[in-house]
Amino acid sequence: MPNLKQKLIKFNQLVEPVIDELLTSDVEARNIEVALHQIKSGGKRIRPALVIISGQIFGCDINDLLYPAAAIEILHNSTLIVDDIIDHSLLRRDVPTTWNKYGKSIAQCTSFMYIASVFAGLSHANNSPKLIDLYSNTLKVIIDGEIKDILFERSGRDDENFVVENRYKIITTDDYLQMIGQKTAVLLQACCQAGAICAGADDAQVKAVGEFGFSLGMAFQIRDDILDIFGDEKEFGKKIGKDIIEKKMGNYVILSAISKLGAKDKSIIMKLLEGESVITDEDVAVVTKLIIKTDAHDEAETLAGTYVNNALQILDELPQNESTEQLREIAHFIIERNA
Repeated sequence: MPNLKQKLIKFNQLVEPVIDELLTSDVEARNIEVALHQIKSGGKRIRPALVIISGQIFGCDINDLLYPAAAIEILHNSTLIVDDIIDHSLLRRDVPTTWNKYGKSIAQCTSFMYIASVFAGLSHANNSPKLIDLYSNTLKVIIDGEIKDILFERSGRDDENFVVENRYKIITTDDYLQMIGQKTAVLLQACCQAGAICAGADDAQVKAVGEFGFSLGMAFQIRDDILDIFGDEKEFGKKIGKDIIEKKMGNYVILSAISKLGAKDKSIIMKLLEGESVITDEDVAVVTKLIIKTDAHDEAETLAGTYVNNALQILDELPQNESTEQLREIAHFIIERNA
């Protein structure tokens, strides 16, 4: 893992100036601070690393991967800006969110600035038309997943007729898996496919490395769900119990626990999630205590592990080299991470 961390730092040092270039090019000096706020709030930069490593598996020069890697990190952060507005999030990694610091209207404008920067980055890439199709289609799928996640909420947004009319009355595990596949996993899939496309890999290779990325993304989100309930707030960088506070059922641990609890305990949780009152820290503690009565945590860990194992098996179908081994290390990191 130390070698992987050093590699990720190196990739980040190469990609970061390209990100800055794309986000600040043709932007008025007054607005540069706003343009860079979200991207400078931190993050693991796993996504651009996946682009680079996936490209290197198939022999692509790293310099041909920097712009598409930067572009996909910018695309990811464009969705975070909007996600924070939707969720009314004040902080991300202990830094004020873009809308909280600059206002919603400026944050919305900034998200458009990020999207423009994505496609500016792709103009520098090999096989640019294929990448444009990949990135634009991926963004549409992510938005479908975001809408689904909103419709999974148990209450609130009463002034939004579409949400009220289309809110899920029952949410199944299949619904949940489809949602995280769209909202999270498809982006990691696109990262891996982008690298392979830049390298000129054949269709079967692009498909295989994409399937690795998708399985990795599923495990990533399930692990995120576990950390949302059971993580350490300082290490995780987000408020623990955020999904409970936002009355979301788009969390595997919450969904699983509710299906396992008796009628009395289930009604306590549902009354809090479906009620009009704001969820307090005390409410979060009540819900968490009820979740702990079940094996939802262990079940989520097992499911995340299954997706990681799927990802690792797919890697056996790819060329075996140092970069393939780095993807194996990332897969292990995803399942073991606490942040």
